Amino acid sequence: MSSRLGRFALVASLLVLFVAAFLFVTGSLVPWSNSCPPQLGVDPADDVPADAEIVAYESLTPAEQAAFDDAVAAESMSSLDDRPWSPGPSYVRKNGTVYDATIAVC
Repeated sequence: MSSRLGRFALVASLLVLFVAAFLFVTGSLVPWSNSCPPQLGVDPADDVPADAEIVAYESLTPAEQAAFDDAVAAESMSSLDDRPWSPGPSYVRKNGTVYDATIAVC
Protein backbone atom coordinates (compact mmCIF):
# COMPACT_ATOMS: atom_id res chain seq x y z
CA MET A 1 0.00 0.00 0.00
CA SER A 2 2.78 2.45 0.86
CA SER A 3 4.54 1.77 -2.47
CA ARG A 4 1.34 2.75 -4.32
CA LEU A 5 1.10 5.92 -2.28
CA GLY A 6 4.76 6.67 -2.99
CA ARG A 7 4.29 6.17 -6.75
CA PHE A 8 1.18 8.33 -6.71
CA ALA A 9 3.05 11.12 -4.89
CA LEU A 10 5.92 10.87 -7.37
CA VAL A 11 3.64 10.98 -10.43
CA ALA A 12 1.60 13.86 -8.97
CA SER A 13 4.76 15.83 -8.17
CA LEU A 14 6.15 15.30 -11.67
CA LEU A 15 2.85 16.38 -13.19
CA VAL A 16 2.81 19.59 -11.14
CA LEU A 17 6.44 20.26 -12.07
CA PHE A 18 5.72 19.67 -15.76
CA VAL A 19 2.71 22.01 -15.76
CA ALA A 20 4.68 24.74 -13.93
CA ALA A 21 7.57 24.42 -16.41
CA PHE A 22 5.17 24.58 -19.36
CA LEU A 23 3.46 27.70 -18.02
CA PHE A 24 6.80 29.38 -17.35
CA VAL A 25 8.20 28.60 -20.81
CA THR A 26 5.06 29.79 -22.62
CA GLY A 27 4.94 32.97 -20.56
CA SER A 28 1.59 32.18 -18.96
CA LEU A 29 2.98 31.97 -15.44
CA VAL A 30 5.38 34.92 -15.79
CA PRO A 31 4.02 37.07 -18.64
CA TRP A 32 6.93 39.50 -18.62
CA SER A 33 9.41 36.74 -19.32
CA ASN A 34 8.90 36.73 -23.08
CA SER A 35 6.57 39.56 -23.99
CA CYS A 36 7.27 43.00 -25.37
CA PRO A 37 5.23 45.60 -27.24
CA PRO A 38 5.30 45.63 -31.01
CA GLN A 39 7.93 47.85 -32.59
CA LEU A 40 7.56 50.02 -35.68
CA GLY A 41 10.53 50.60 -37.93
CA VAL A 42 10.40 53.24 -40.67
CA ASP A 43 13.16 53.67 -43.26
CA PRO A 44 13.24 55.32 -46.67
CA ALA A 45 12.41 52.64 -49.24
CA ASP A 46 15.11 51.90 -51.79
CA ASP A 47 13.29 49.57 -54.13
CA VAL A 48 9.51 49.73 -54.09
CA PRO A 49 7.84 46.90 -56.01
CA ALA A 50 5.67 48.07 -58.89
CA ASP A 51 2.61 46.37 -57.40
CA ALA A 52 3.19 47.68 -53.86
CA GLU A 53 0.33 49.42 -52.11
CA ILE A 54 1.53 52.81 -50.92
CA VAL A 55 -0.45 54.42 -48.09
CA ALA A 56 -0.63 58.21 -48.02
CA TYR A 57 0.61 59.69 -44.73
CA GLU A 58 -2.45 61.94 -44.66
CA SER A 59 -4.75 58.90 -44.65
CA LEU A 60 -3.25 57.63 -41.39
CA THR A 61 -5.08 58.38 -38.16
CA PRO A 62 -3.51 60.99 -35.86
CA ALA A 63 -2.25 58.19 -33.56
CA GLU A 64 -0.71 56.35 -36.53
CA GLN A 65 0.89 59.57 -37.77
CA ALA A 66 2.40 60.13 -34.31
CA ALA A 67 3.76 56.56 -34.24
CA PHE A 68 5.17 57.01 -37.77
CA ASP A 69 6.81 60.33 -36.87
CA ASP A 70 8.31 58.83 -33.69
CA ALA A 71 9.79 55.95 -35.69
CA VAL A 72 11.28 58.33 -38.29
CA ALA A 73 12.76 60.54 -35.56
CA ALA A 74 14.16 57.56 -33.65
CA GLU A 75 16.08 56.31 -36.70
CA SER A 76 15.48 52.82 -35.33
CA MET A 77 12.58 50.75 -34.08
CA SER A 78 10.03 52.68 -32.03
CA SER A 79 7.70 51.04 -29.51
CA LEU A 80 4.04 51.13 -30.47
CA ASP A 81 2.98 50.49 -26.84
CA ASP A 82 -0.81 50.78 -27.02
CA ARG A 83 -0.87 52.92 -30.15
CA PRO A 84 -2.61 51.43 -33.17
CA TRP A 85 -0.97 50.71 -36.49
CA SER A 86 -3.58 49.38 -38.89
CA PRO A 87 -1.76 49.58 -42.24
CA GLY A 88 0.36 46.60 -41.25
CA PRO A 89 3.75 46.23 -42.88
CA SER A 90 3.48 48.59 -45.81
CA TYR A 91 4.85 51.56 -47.65
CA VAL A 92 3.92 55.09 -46.58
CA ARG A 93 4.40 58.22 -48.70
CA LYS A 94 5.14 61.43 -46.79
CA ASN A 95 6.29 64.67 -48.44
CA GLY A 96 7.19 62.84 -51.66
CA THR A 97 9.35 60.22 -49.92
CA VAL A 98 8.24 56.59 -49.74
CA TYR A 99 9.06 54.84 -46.47
CA ASP A 100 9.09 51.15 -45.70
CA ALA A 101 7.11 50.67 -42.48
CA THR A 102 7.90 47.38 -40.77
CA ILE A 103 6.36 45.91 -37.62
CA ALA A 104 8.45 43.67 -35.39
CA VAL A 105 7.16 41.55 -32.54
CA CYS A 106 9.03 39.28 -30.21
